[in-house]
Amino acid sequence: MRELSEAALNSLVGDLARAASGIDYIYRLLGRLTEESGAQDAVAVLEDPSLGRQAFRAGRRRVAEATWLGDPLEATPGVHTHPEPLRPEVARSLADLCQVALQLDLHRHDASHDPLTGLFNRRSFDALLEQSAARSARYGWPFALALIDLDSLKAVNDRLGHEEGDRLLRTVGLALRRCLRSGDAAARVGGDEFAVILSNGGVEAAGGLLERLRSSVTWSSGQEVGVSAGVVAAPADGTDPAELYRLADARLYQDKRRPTHRSSEPA
Repeated sequence: MRELSEAALNSLVGDLARAASGIDYIYRLLGRLTEESGAQDAVAVLEDPSLGRQAFRAGRRRVAEATWLGDPLEATPGVHTHPEPLRPEVARSLADLCQVALQLDLHRHDASHDPLTGLFNRRSFDALLEQSAARSARYGWPFALALIDLDSLKAVNDRLGHEEGDRLLRTVGLALRRCLRSGDAAARVGGDEFAVILSNGGVEAAGGLLERLRSSVTWSSGQEVGVSAGVVAAPADGTDPAELYRLADARLYQDKRRPTHRSSEPA
């Protein structure tokens, strides 16, 4: 098996600095490794405190079918090639690059997501809303923006404690992820406020999502959680992201004032 040249290793380091996705980088590294070394197969086994044991195979093939490695998730962490192994120092260098790539994805995720619910944070959502509004203004592509507020979070925190309040927020985050279609996005944009972009959808699609959300979020006692919402649709209601958000917020405030929301607090 041919050895990787120093130039090839330096090129892989440069690729990592420009990589938009750590996972994609790992697959590209394994692909280049098989091409330039003449190996028939390559698997990277990585150990991460946050994710546990991870394994990736060249060509995005099923890791479990790499029978030459035995059980890949029981293999020694590192980069493994078949039929011949890499020199130990080269294998360590490649494994270090893969490990850094995996950490890059974790850091990017943490920077763009709310740590409690796992949804996008406000900064990321603002960028997604701007992108959706720009596409709607240019091409006429429709989307709906829904701002969602939990009517009873303060009551939960006051009566049951902040731990139960956090549990409720995590439950809402999980429910939203289950309600979303491919291409939709949800964020926690405030303490008890969430926002959703429904791509290629309008007010009716948002209404369906809200009904599914209301029916899936309950207290541990079985009581329903009060959910208020304000919905706008682009391009019908405009394509300026700030104006769409302002209008959705105004409609949210109107919905919160409805008498039906006053009975949603926990007993």
